[in-house]
Amino acid sequence: MASSTSSCDSTAVPFTLLGALLTAGPAAWPACVGGGRAFLRDYAQRGTNALLWAVLLAVTWVLLVRVAALLRLWALGSRIPGPRALLADPGLADVLRTGGDITGFLSKLHSSYGPVVRLWVGPSQLLVSVKDPTLVKEVLTKAEDKLPLTGRTYNLACGRLSLFVSSFEKVKSTRESLKIFLNEKLTIGGNLNSFKVIDAIMYRSDSIMSKDFLDSRSFSRHMAFNIIGATLFGDAFLDWSDTVTYEELLMMVAKDGCFWASYAVCPFWKPSYRRYQTLCAKLKILTESIIRKSRDQNSSVHHFDQRSYQKSEGMMAGHSLLGAAEESLSSEEEICGNIMGLMLHGISTSANLIGNILTRLVVFPKLQDQLHAEIVAACNESSELEVDDVLRMRFLLATVCESARLLPAGPLLQRCSLKHDLTLGSGITVPAGAILVVPLHLVQMDASVWGNDAGQFNPHRFLKKDIVLGDILAAPSGSNGMNLSTDCAKTESFLPFGSGSRACVGQKFVILAISMLIASLLRKYEVQPHPSLSKEVGSKVDSSHSHHLPNSKIILTKRRI
Repeated sequence: MASSTSSCDSTAVPFTLLGALLTAGPAAWPACVGGGRAFLRDYAQRGTNALLWAVLLAVTWVLLVRVAALLRLWALGSRIPGPRALLADPGLADVLRTGGDITGFLSKLHSSYGPVVRLWVGPSQLLVSVKDPTLVKEVLTKAEDKLPLTGRTYNLACGRLSLFVSSFEKVKSTRESLKIFLNEKLTIGGNLNSFKVIDAIMYRSDSIMSKDFLDSRSFSRHMAFNIIGATLFGDAFLDWSDTVTYEELLMMVAKDGCFWASYAVCPFWKPSYRRYQTLCAKLKILTESIIRKSRDQNSSVHHFDQRSYQKSEGMMAGHSLLGAAEESLSSEEEICGNIMGLMLHGISTSANLIGNILTRLVVFPKLQDQLHAEIVAACNESSELEVDDVLRMRFLLATVCESARLLPAGPLLQRCSLKHDLTLGSGITVPAGAILVVPLHLVQMDASVWGNDAGQFNPHRFLKKDIVLGDILAAPSGSNGMNLSTDCAKTESFLPFGSGSRACVGQKFVILAISMLIASLLRKYEVQPHPSLSKEVGSKVDSSHSHHLPNSKIILTKRRI
């Protein structure tokens, strides 16, 4: 027994795969090894076990980090005032599931817990609502990122893009270029385009008035579509034969974008999702078509790339969006995605405000008379409107701002800080990744800021001595000044276009462009409710709750000159 054991020379046994390969081969290994196959099988088992242990340790580490982050989220979240909830707030879940009044729900919570309230959307998702204007300004200044869902929505619908992404650092330079472009559209060659847009809209209005009425919502969407399209593509857009198809596709893609983006994994197995992808592909093809047409006609469209916009004489004269393609750091796909995102975002926000104003013109006939009188006094009947003419129409601008105050694009202004915690001046720390929301109806109709009539439609509040039409909207360079408010509280409580680093870069452009559109519309037409709906509209609109407006059917009657 002893001699057989000693016959196995342990020093000749290769303990590594490299050692086995360097030997003379399995024939030279001692018999106790069991042969080459047995050795390789044993080595594979040991290697597999080592790999599995490494994977297990890595997964365990990731889970521990996630658990630590979750515990930290719970610890910080529990210090913020709010209702107790183990996993998710049942009241919020009911509101989200039934599509209830989120503003009313948050109003009750703020009355009970103060200006900052936290809600648990889920075990790992915290929502913090901020109502106090001072804290709102601080939150919007420090929280520079958009919600990840926003970025996924635009990526799904538009493909690769650099403008609508969650991280502020990635989009900062692109936003600055867009802001310069929109502001210069108001002063450099913008007037001719605006009137061509209005002529196109009026032509469309005349063609569909054969139905005897216009649906306020769809007509507003059509006006917004033409404004944004002509701004980005110039004359090429107004002469484009596929504008109707393009508008329909944009509306269909915008309708379901958030729904499909909410899936953690794209549901490619669902036929409805594949149909949505087909719509997005068709929209992209049409966008590429209008880009080529715009480039060929050399219309004034600016290229949003990662380089800052140079204020050269040539660019001020108007370059196409792709005019500097050779110098661009953006790909063709990214350019197309940015434009699609601008169309989707611009139409949704602008159409909401236009529809709001049209409905108020129907509901308040005296308002329309006052606006028309101011428009006539500001310019000659035969002359074309210019930006400076609109800047003199203070009551019109006040009407647009008041409409935006009472009915913003959405009930909540949403922000987040993806990487850093936010420590507010009140001592509250909001953990990174939490959803920060500002209930706009509560802030913009706060009686302590706007007065006892805060819930009523009153454009004259923007014409008072303590409200100078400036911080809310500054005039473009080279034009007559226009100031909206020097009252700090009112400025911080006027948020239809957001505030801080992620505020809408097109605020000035939208207000002035819509004001010019409304002025041109009222110069030529009188907006009236459809006879069958006059009583219905009057009964639905309560002056104390004027942010709830019906979708009225209107008639445009040509004025007698």
